[in-house]
Amino acid sequence: MLTIELTSQHLQQTLHHIEDAIGDLTPLMQSIAAELASQTEENFEHEGRPEWPELSDVTTEKRAKHGHWPGQMLQASAAGLAASITTHATESSAMVGSNKPYAAMMQFGGTQENFPHLWGDIPQRPYLPANSHGSLQHEAEEAILAISLDFLMRLSCI
Repeated sequence: MLTIELTSQHLQQTLHHIEDAIGDLTPLMQSIAAELASQTEENFEHEGRPEWPELSDVTTEKRAKHGHWPGQMLQASAAGLAASITTHATESSAMVGSNKPYAAMMQFGGTQENFPHLWGDIPQRPYLPANSHGSLQHEAEEAILAISLDFLMRLSCI
């Protein structure tokens, strides 16, 4: 399984303050994992945020031959990458990902030199709301901060 650790200092500090004040953050982590999945779905729906590179002519021809083009990128079949997204949450972590063998290549790209079975280089099409350096997409970071602060506010009202 591929793991990307977030490096957003502001978000990490906020979550540490909440954890210190509250203890068990499992409900919050479950909400964050659900939001990460929602942000991932948005990326699939909009074909990236920012928009992914176009498919190559070879890829569109192969997909058309099999009845999958026109269509959305990274969604050639009902059991494909978009349908494989799962979440997991613990007391101190929230995760979103896929168990598909090609998931990392779609997120980070790959070259035919490294993967000879490919018919060409694959540009990165980040469907997860984070990059390889652990930075969240702006929309995901804002949503997670809002969820965290709302969680804290609800607890302070109890």
